[in-house]
Amino acid sequence: MYPNDHEPPHAHVIGAGWEVRVALSCPPGLLTVAGRPKAGEGADALLAVEARLSELRQLWSELHG
Repeated sequence: MYPNDHEPPHAHVIGAGWEVRVALSCPPGLLTVAGRPKAGEGADALLAVEARLSELRQLWSELHG
């Protein structure tokens, strides 16, 4: 998550040669994919965000009001 980021609330998940933006909605949703994640890495990114969704939403609120 970046402090000067834009709406909608989201988190960045970065892997080797790729990055995805995941919306902090319930359930989390994939917004964009940059690069080429290997099979399953996009799903893993969604699951990682979902596992910490409450914490990430709180952090977004603290950073962006």
